[in-house]
Amino acid sequence: MKKSTKFFFAKLSMSLLLPLGAVHATDSEQAVCSVENFQNCLNGVSSSVTNGAGLRMASAEYGDVARERSGKKGPDSHASAWRPGTGLAAGDDLGGSVFGLWSSYSYSDFDSDFVFQGSSLAYEADSHNVLTGFDRLLGNRVLLGLAMGYQWVDAETDFNGGGQESDGHTIAPYAALILSDIFSLDVSAGMSWVDYQQDRVSPADGTSIDADFDGDRWFFASNLNALVTSDAWVFGARVGYLHTDEKQDGYLETGSATSAAQGRLRTVTRRTIDLSQVVFGADVAYNMGAWEPYVMASYHNDLSRNDGTRAGGLPGSFSSVQPDDDDEIQINVGVRYYTSWGVSTTVEYQRVEDRAHFDSDTFMLTVRAAL
Repeated sequence: MKKSTKFFFAKLSMSLLLPLGAVHATDSEQAVCSVENFQNCLNGVSSSVTNGAGLRMASAEYGDVARERSGKKGPDSHASAWRPGTGLAAGDDLGGSVFGLWSSYSYSDFDSDFVFQGSSLAYEADSHNVLTGFDRLLGNRVLLGLAMGYQWVDAETDFNGGGQESDGHTIAPYAALILSDIFSLDVSAGMSWVDYQQDRVSPADGTSIDADFDGDRWFFASNLNALVTSDAWVFGARVGYLHTDEKQDGYLETGSATSAAQGRLRTVTRRTIDLSQVVFGADVAYNMGAWEPYVMASYHNDLSRNDGTRAGGLPGSFSSVQPDDDDEIQINVGVRYYTSWGVSTTVEYQRVEDRAHFDSDTFMLTVRAAL
């Protein structure tokens, strides 16, 4: 697990202030969970706090696979108006069957500073996601495709002095149907197989407590899209639904004899975390020939959310391990570049706003070739 440097600088600042009469420096230092101050560590596993956000981040990535490749070419627009984000190059013949091969990479940095009953449940996480796939346009009305992916997440949890790493593989078929010159419908579904490893500082003796377990995740997503073009402008809108569900195996933590004798090792039973979400969004792009800058905004509302805390994780007095807010706004800005030989590249930045105590930044790169 990665080690944060924030505690080092906090201790350094306290040591500099102490000679000046900062009488509370020792108390502040002891509030930090660390190997040296292990009594301050909460006896809770990392997954009880981080998995809800991790599930939401991963599901959004896979749920947009079909949407990014559905739509309809406008009568007077650049061929990219098939759908912003498809990467179809100028000159593609949309009147027949078209094969597409694409690959994408995204990096996300997300964190939370949630505090419950005076105790911080803060964490920081990095996520790397690689997707690749291929699709075929049939009769200018139906798009069929298959995507495969790999995701790796590294989270650092301050409240227990440890963290969690996970990696998983995904397979996701997708399809889109052209309803008219304006409207299209897309759907995607998939399965992920995820491996988790986590560690934390024992509040009994400062030694390491470790665990590993597996999870099976599935998701379903669908969007109704609209697309209108006017000269070089491309306007889009969508309404969508996403549901994802992950079942995690139960496990028994391992640690020192002292941790075991004091009852610090947790037995976590099999648990389920899930999320249902509705999405409303709009985007606008301006075609400049080979270049096409764009901006998107979308509103996401959690219809239901079960973070699985009942299966264990934090001391029983913690009735909440995540903020109770249920919506967010995503802002995306990017640019697409189209070549004359059937290859396109998209670079995009995404920011999540309006989640209480939660921040997220994502950078994405997609390359697509029309075959």
